[in-house]
Amino acid sequence: MPISSRIKTRITVAALLITGLLWACASPAIPPTATPGKSPGQSEITTTPSDNSSTQILNDSRVDVVYFHRPQRCVTCLCFEERIRYVVGTYFQNELNSGQMTFGVYDIGDSQNADIVKKYGAVGSQLFINTVKNGTDDIKDIQDIWSWHCTSNKRDFDQKVKNVIDQSLKDIE
Repeated sequence: MPISSRIKTRITVAALLITGLLWACASPAIPPTATPGKSPGQSEITTTPSDNSSTQILNDSRVDVVYFHRPQRCVTCLCFEERIRYVVGTYFQNELNSGQMTFGVYDIGDSQNADIVKKYGAVGSQLFINTVKNGTDDIKDIQDIWSWHCTSNKRDFDQKVKNVIDQSLKDIE
C-alpha cells in the first residue's frame, strides 16, 4: 500500500524538527550562564548539614538532584537549569539545609566532572534523581523533562519537577 504524499510530508517535517532540536542543543549560539563565584563548568553541590545527625542522613539516606549540561546549550537546556534551580531553591531549602537532599549542576565537558558524569552515565542535558536509601543508589534519568515544555509552560514544568523530587523524598522515609 503506497504512502500518501500528506503522510510523507508529515514524516519529513517531524524528522526535520527532531533533527533541529538535537542540533540546537549543541549550538554554541547561546553561551552558558555562569553562577556568581563559580567558573563555568565548576561542580556545584548545595548541601549544608547543620549537625552530626544531619550528616548521618546525608551519608545513608538522601535524595541527590543532579542536573547535567553540555558546554554549548540551547534555549531549552538553559530553561531546564533555570527552572530546576528555582524549584530546588524555592520548595526544598529545608531538605538541603538538613542534608536530606543535595543539588548539583555539572558541565559534562569539564574534565573535573568526569567521575560524576561516569557514575550517572550523563551524555547531555539531563536531570537525574538519585534516591539513596541506606547507602544504596537508585538513580533515575528523568527523560520526561523533554516533554514537559519548559520554555512554554514554566509553571507546569516546575510542578512536575517538584512532584518527582517530592516522591523521591517520600521514598527515603
